Amino acid sequence: MDHIIDVANVCNDYIEYYDIPEEMAKLMRIAAICHDYGYIESSLDHEERSIVAIKPFLTPILTSKEVEIVNGMIRATKVPQEPKTFYEEILADADLDYLGRKDYDEISAKLFNEYLHFDIVSNKIEWLDLQIWFLENHKFHTDFAKKNRQKLKFQNIKELKTHRLAAKLK
Repeated sequence: MDHIIDVANVCNDYIEYYDIPEEMAKLMRIAAICHDYGYIESSLDHEERSIVAIKPFLTPILTSKEVEIVNGMIRATKVPQEPKTFYEEILADADLDYLGRKDYDEISAKLFNEYLHFDIVSNKIEWLDLQIWFLENHKFHTDFAKKNRQKLKFQNIKELKTHRLAAKLK
């Protein structure tokens, strides 16, 4: 839930920064709030599960074109991210915004516990290896993220490598 609230708040920052028109801002907020809804059922293909699960709620209030725009933004959060439109780039960057923020360590620690719980990793070294690989292969899409998140993301990679080296030496 914290992640969904964070993504919605980051989307609001983008909406303000880029002066997004209100109709598109509404669709972005819907996509931000709904992008991980499919996790309720499974983490596998959760983006498509989200799209299927929210359709009954969206079709009475949005046009079919608007639903497709929301669906595209949700799909853009699937890793590896491949956004096709500017608004999809915003959702993709908002979803992984924390990679280049000061609260990366706090959010990463929560994600580590989740990965341990679901047996995605079995120890800290596996986690560090996964995080280093993920951050090195991730790229921000918007000018906003490149300007405001890229530098700290590189610093986070450097710190992860330092932690990995320390763990290896133990």
